[in-house]
Amino acid sequence: MAKTLDPSHLKEENSMAFSMYDASVQISAQQLGALATIIDKTAAHCEANKIEESALLTDRLYPDMFCLARQIRQAADFGRNMPGRLAGIAGPEFAAVDATSFAEAKKRVEDSLAFVSTLTRAQIDGTEDKDIVWSGGGKDRKMKGAAYLQQFALPNFYFFVTTTYNILRHRGVPIGKLDFLGPISMG
Repeated sequence: MAKTLDPSHLKEENSMAFSMYDASVQISAQQLGALATIIDKTAAHCEANKIEESALLTDRLYPDMFCLARQIRQAADFGRNMPGRLAGIAGPEFAAVDATSFAEAKKRVEDSLAFVSTLTRAQIDGTEDKDIVWSGGGKDRKMKGAAYLQQFALPNFYFFVTTTYNILRHRGVPIGKLDFLGPISMG
């Protein structure tokens, strides 16, 4: 039986100045921006190759997985809700429906990015021990801010962005790692 790492013993003194804002807002903004670019490239690919958008939006990697439209929806929602919950701000509400076009999907991503861009360091830094409460999967959930970010929100956010990328690559959309990464600050 495989052992699971218990991260509770990893509470060492923070010797690096990397904040909750850096790990939530900046990462969300980068990945949501990259996702918007990927959606643009996908729409252009569909148009150039006479592929119905619905053929890709309803595609999935495996029958029990969410379709592409839902992967994009989940990525946009995690990208928005992750820093929003840390800041204690609900942000814009979106219908719990999947996009039927890449234009709709991109709008959800861009609206999420616009919200994330309004959040400040003062709203998020220092939320490591804040109780983050939300409902998901039919249950009320509660975690401390740092645990929520590191163990739940970021892994889920990256899962949905990565799965979106993987579905599109599997279907021949000409995107690569640099598209996934988005703009990188080399300074």
